[in-house]
Amino acid sequence: MNLFVADPNWGWWIILYFYLGGIAAGAFFMATLIELFGGEEDEGLARAGYLIAFPLISLCGLFLVLDLEQPLRFWHMLFKSEVVKEAFHEGWPWSGSSWRVMAHAPLLKYWSPMSVGSWALLVFSLCSFLSFVSALWPDGRLSRWLHHRGIRRTLQVVGCGVGFFIAAYTGSLLSATNQPIWSDSVWIAPLFLTSAASTGIAAIILLARYRRTAAADALDRLEWANLWALGLEAVAFAVFLGSLGALLVPTLSSWHGRVFVFGTLCLGLLMPLAVHLRLGVSGQRSAFLAASLALVGGFLLRYGILTTPPELLARGPAAQAGFGPEERRPRGEGTGADPGNRPAHFQPGSKVFTDE
Repeated sequence: MNLFVADPNWGWWIILYFYLGGIAAGAFFMATLIELFGGEEDEGLARAGYLIAFPLISLCGLFLVLDLEQPLRFWHMLFKSEVVKEAFHEGWPWSGSSWRVMAHAPLLKYWSPMSVGSWALLVFSLCSFLSFVSALWPDGRLSRWLHHRGIRRTLQVVGCGVGFFIAAYTGSLLSATNQPIWSDSVWIAPLFLTSAASTGIAAIILLARYRRTAAADALDRLEWANLWALGLEAVAFAVFLGSLGALLVPTLSSWHGRVFVFGTLCLGLLMPLAVHLRLGVSGQRSAFLAASLALVGGFLLRYGILTTPPELLARGPAAQAGFGPEERRPRGEGTGADPGNRPAHFQPGSKVFTDE
């Protein structure tokens, strides 16, 4: 076991949460933009995005609960347990005094990415649920109420903003840890954001073509948008790899690192772009193949980025890597831990680095 950095032991539940959460956020975000700026012929695409977002974000919530050591305590991330117990003792929900107590139960730690993320997930789930119901039963009573201009715009703005946040915050959450790779680059959040856009658009394309509810011209425009999203993701991916510096070599020497770099680059970026350039953007065959590859690449991106740091930590000195920012500083010399000792141009060392 490494004495400086501990493996968080995130397994398949968290990997699937990162992957499906990105698709859900990207699909909802794109569906909202289509509804705001598109025409009547684009409504089928917007409905497809809403039909994707809620089921996937519901699975994400389930995966997070299952990953907890004590799943029944998941609500402790949202409410103060002692206040909730006091409210039940007062007879909640059958007494007015219990409601006054329960009003103090919500717990939001604005300085904690986990707390903010939990509330964002809750708000996004609510917005995506209402949009899902409206898309599933467009002529229902709830849909007619939701299509009131003020209510619809509020739902779109809030849901779109929270979806944008969810698409990027998982990357920020990783950057806030002390794990190798995660703490060595600030480009994980932009990379996850662009990946959410490309995978969300890909999922909409596949569902819309399967259900045949969207006009051909609308699908062609969305496939052009996916081409741009893949291009932005490729740029973010290249910048992210460049930001790793010396850590890129041990990353490429690990099995999960090679899956992450070459799997994402080849299957998720270059091949979808090549399909579009070789077969054209329009056409059912090229659209299905490019969208499917984008989804595979989005999965490999999140799988690789979550599994590579534990492999690097497990290999330790065998990979000729040092651990901890203090290892490059001679004993008793250099900048210490006191913030007051930090010079103006101090650059902290990586958690994992190769000998130079």
